[in-house]
Amino acid sequence: MKKVFLVTKLKTTNLGNQALSMELIKLFQGKVGKENLFVGGRPLGLYGYSINALKSSSDPVKLFESWADAVVKKFRSLKTETRFVSRTGDFNLTNKKSLKFEGLKTMLRPVKRVIKKYFLFDKSYIKRLATINSCDYLIYSGAGEASDNHVFLRQMLELRIAQKLDKKTGAVNQSVVVKDEAFKKVVQLVYGNMDQIVVRGATTKAGLVSFGVDESKVAIAPDTAIRTSSDFQGVAKNGKVGINFTPFIKFEWKDIDTIINKLRQHKREMVFVTNEPLGDIPIINEFKSRYNIYAMEACSDYLEFQKKLAAFDYIVSTRLHTNVMSLAANVPVIPIEGLVFKTRELLSQFEYPIYTINVNEPGWVDEIVKAIDSIESHAIDFEHYFKKVIGKHKEDVNKNVSWINNN
Repeated sequence: MKKVFLVTKLKTTNLGNQALSMELIKLFQGKVGKENLFVGGRPLGLYGYSINALKSSSDPVKLFESWADAVVKKFRSLKTETRFVSRTGDFNLTNKKSLKFEGLKTMLRPVKRVIKKYFLFDKSYIKRLATINSCDYLIYSGAGEASDNHVFLRQMLELRIAQKLDKKTGAVNQSVVVKDEAFKKVVQLVYGNMDQIVVRGATTKAGLVSFGVDESKVAIAPDTAIRTSSDFQGVAKNGKVGINFTPFIKFEWKDIDTIINKLRQHKREMVFVTNEPLGDIPIINEFKSRYNIYAMEACSDYLEFQKKLAAFDYIVSTRLHTNVMSLAANVPVIPIEGLVFKTRELLSQFEYPIYTINVNEPGWVDEIVKAIDSIESHAIDFEHYFKKVIGKHKEDVNKNVSWINNN
């Protein structure tokens, strides 16, 4: 049986990240056995590497390769013991109290990178790299971070280091949104040398192929959060509509006025629901002051959150995982794209009958109004969708892990 080092988010404020991580861990435990699985969070200790350096380099791939080669050379010289010890990881759902100093930490991170650019890696990273070296596979579940940022850069560097240590590598459960040309070349190098890639939709697959990644390596499977299945015993429909918007999309409040008024024409009481309550605090406060719409009470974990979602008649949401966990609970959603294409590609994969609405496209408010009227008039056969369609996509989630023992 393969020994697997799985990288996924283990510390987050986001209930959606918790859902996809916990469900993915369960899948891997079932496939390779708990005793053969080590779950780690995002790599810390690889700070001295810069996106700006890649962008300004005449040969970003050569520069990136030099970084990886230097780390491997130093690690091998340490002759560190590489005995495998399983660990499934403790998920830390971060609360407001634990983020007390997060603003200060955010300010200090660029300074930290400047200081640590003179070091190949932290001492703390040696133990992690030793664990990777004891495994057969390093597998990366990127979720929302696979884009032009330092976290993704560090992760790609770690994956390339593992490849140079003769480890098999893979990526699962992600959408990749990379725009910078230098970054695309590095993605082609790292993902092109992977043994298997599983993405959340056709748009990401097409993007990777356009970078130069071999199409035969790239499969499609749903986000693992669609497997979320809470105990719905005792849940009764409350007749309400859940709603959220995020600070990441551009909208005017007069547009939200139109949506709220339409829902109130249908005599609907609304509740602000979100899988990222801390990140949405400014929007939550605006909904409270402008519309007297209050946020759903805080949840201790993703299963409790989904159970509360199950009570709503439907949801209007820009939050990807609020949409996904609602559908998993057989609750209709009016999906609004929260960032680039992630929601659209995932819900298209689900064959969802309402097209994902994008606020950057003309007439988006009218499309939401039409969708509300369609749901209220029972013009969409959601009973058929939830009984006959969504189930097969929940089964397809297994494609994220089914390949592991075949490579």
